[in-house]
Amino acid sequence: MITKRRFCAVVAAVCLNAAPAVAGCVSNPPNQSDSTFPASLAGKLAFHRYVSYGDGTSQIYLYDFRAHALSQISAASWGISDPMNAVFSRDGAWLLFMGVKNNAWNIFLYPLGSANPPFNLTNSTGGTRNEDPKFSADGTKIVFKQNGDVKIATLSFSAGVPSLSAPTNLTGTAPTTENSMPFLAPDASAVYFATGSGATLGLHKLTLATGASVTFDAPSGLAAYYPIVRGDGQVFYARWADAVSRNDQIYIKTADYLSTPVQAPFNDCISGNSDPWPVSGTNYVFFSSTTAGGYQLYLGDAASGLRWSLTQFGVNANLYTTQTAKLGSSYFAISNLSQGRPAAASTSYNASLTPDKAFDGNTTTTRWDSLEGSGVDPQWLSVDLGAVKTIVGLDLYWDAGALVYAIQTSNDNATWTTIYSTTSGVAWGHVALNVAGSGRYVRMYGTQRATPWGYSLDEMQVWGY
Repeated sequence: MITKRRFCAVVAAVCLNAAPAVAGCVSNPPNQSDSTFPASLAGKLAFHRYVSYGDGTSQIYLYDFRAHALSQISAASWGISDPMNAVFSRDGAWLLFMGVKNNAWNIFLYPLGSANPPFNLTNSTGGTRNEDPKFSADGTKIVFKQNGDVKIATLSFSAGVPSLSAPTNLTGTAPTTENSMPFLAPDASAVYFATGSGATLGLHKLTLATGASVTFDAPSGLAAYYPIVRGDGQVFYARWADAVSRNDQIYIKTADYLSTPVQAPFNDCISGNSDPWPVSGTNYVFFSSTTAGGYQLYLGDAASGLRWSLTQFGVNANLYTTQTAKLGSSYFAISNLSQGRPAAASTSYNASLTPDKAFDGNTTTTRWDSLEGSGVDPQWLSVDLGAVKTIVGLDLYWDAGALVYAIQTSNDNATWTTIYSTTSGVAWGHVALNVAGSGRYVRMYGTQRATPWGYSLDEMQVWGY
């Protein structure tokens, strides 16, 4: 039995929140109710589905938790077979993935929402096999597997077109020893990767400044692979529970290669649990498990051991008559930056309909109202995010709407930049906006009302990071 105290002592930064004592794994662990799925997870999840690896059935999907929308990202028009293992860029605007084109595995970069096909970064026609790409935390480097060695290259853009340059071989042991699944530490000081195959798969850590490599976790006869590093440096990876069942279990280990690995408490002891993707700044981990038969997607809590199936979001559906595996999850995290933050407005209708009510988390029974009547336009509502943030979306819950308005940002609360505007706003109801901008202050600036009353917002949510 691993108590919470012992678990936190071994993996110091894992336990971000209080939780009861938990075991290392549970056989057939129960799913938490769908209604308790953490509302704070409002970002996007990328993953792939296939029947068998390399059989041509793989496709990449995206689930948008904020929009409650599931979509297939990959398209037949791309001419790419078996696209898989997609990961988000730092700003969530690009997907990096591997797939087969021109009879060779290549690495691709796709601008989300584009009608154009992805950019082929490696352009192999068979001379090289390129797989397992991952971004550095700052997005300027890409590590990947090429012909059995780990390489690192610089990612740059010219007129919006990406390219890789200055590739460096970090391992240099192929074909004698194969290296795969690289992942850079958040500060790009080291790269974690798997070496070997089958039961000999073990994890290694290579320091980029010196080129020195140490064994990170390579238990005899137990494969260890698929390292993913959380923002605080904790390493999450898959390892066989034993040499007989070969069931994958997700382990957590500090960046210190001498530290003791610990089983994540959300593991199913008698099933496979793999492909972890920890959400930085939280205890949450997206992962795949065979608990329900075939790999399906779950969310686990690394402190409490609680887990939720993602079936309610449609991601675990089978698109073929046979079971499809759902693997390779990658999460782009955003949060509600405005809730509880200081607010201001041009006017308030009365002392109970003040600007803070539009940022209190209540979308139905509290609100801000501006003055009404003739000659009172324009009116505005603003919020101070506390620091300059990247903004990717807004949700406006109108009680009485604006026909003509703009969403504006500012770093100093004086000079404003418009990141969205419309002349066909709604009279009432929920409006979800996808925007791209940055700033410390965000405001709704209304110039023409859509009703006889003043502008009225039950809630204004600013999403970003």
